[in-house]
Amino acid sequence: MDFSLSEDDAQLVELVDRVATEKFRPTGFDDRENFRRPVENMRLLGELGILGICLPEDVGGAGRPALSGILAIERIARACPRTGAAALMAISGPGMFIARWGNEEQTARYLPPILRGDAGWSISLSEPGAGTALTDLATRASINGKVCRITGSKTFCSNAGVNDHILLFCRFGAGTSGIGAVILDRATPGLTISKAHHHMGGTPWHELFLDDAEIPLENVLFPGNAFRKLMGSYSLERTAAGAWVLGVAQAAFELARDYSMERQQFGRPICEFQMVQTRLADMYLRLEQARWLVYKACVDADGTASRLESSAAKVAATEAAVFVTDQAMQMFGASGMSQEMPLEWMYRMVRPYTVAGGTSDIHRSMIASEVLGRRLDHRPGRG
Repeated sequence: MDFSLSEDDAQLVELVDRVATEKFRPTGFDDRENFRRPVENMRLLGELGILGICLPEDVGGAGRPALSGILAIERIARACPRTGAAALMAISGPGMFIARWGNEEQTARYLPPILRGDAGWSISLSEPGAGTALTDLATRASINGKVCRITGSKTFCSNAGVNDHILLFCRFGAGTSGIGAVILDRATPGLTISKAHHHMGGTPWHELFLDDAEIPLENVLFPGNAFRKLMGSYSLERTAAGAWVLGVAQAAFELARDYSMERQQFGRPICEFQMVQTRLADMYLRLEQARWLVYKACVDADGTASRLESSAAKVAATEAAVFVTDQAMQMFGASGMSQEMPLEWMYRMVRPYTVAGGTSDIHRSMIASEVLGRRLDHRPGRG
């Protein structure tokens, strides 16, 4: 498996690494409990052309391979998790959906602000009765003349209260073939966004209530019959999320590694104790094994990633990140558990990703389905 980059791509990733280290890292772990969209950092990435790194050139992107975008997200997250998360959504989130599937008017309206770093986007899939069983979603859309009306409710929509737009999955008809997607502006008539709730890492999430929310017809990305296409693009976003958690975990590993050479107990650095050496070795192994699967999932991707490889990458990366941040806290002892240190926050940041984007359980089932070459239905009487 060849993970090598062209000279241009390698230079671009090196630029990202340098900018993230010099500009983002000095404050990347400050003010951890107060969420703020990293506007200045995102605009700098926009000026450098990083946010369109994987988008086609004909829509203003750089046309680079998916691996370059994955590496950029990992490097940014290592220096500043908040900026890494925002870059993840810009590089592999709704912009990728619109670039692949949007019409000329949609790409002209929505992509330039994403590429500049000016626009924040959320994705809304989950509903109170449709989490892992996404095909059970009940939020309905109907087209009437030149408008589309949407009724239903959504939950766990991250950053919906601060972002400008929401890519919302909804149902235009019965069955899987009835699922499509629309673009909502935050001020859409009939849309109510709840107060902010918070995930354990401090990221805000919101409920969405749609009471005949009305959007113009040009805001419909897919009027149904799009579930497989949408999930194909979403698979790459899941892989990119794996790169983000690995970036955060790499920062935790480096803190633990350096601390092990500085911290003295019993008259010598703790890195001289075999248990600490074993812990560091296990952390390194988990990170490198997960990286292989993340890079493998996207090295041949053209805006999509296979279900098998994206699921394997997500499970491996998210579980490795939880393991590594946990082990880093253990090495720091009591100080690692203190909120004065960033390690416990880094753990709280990566832990939700074993659930978000599909739980590790359902992804293991998807992996088994691909390995067995057969459909595994979880519904009663249909397996």
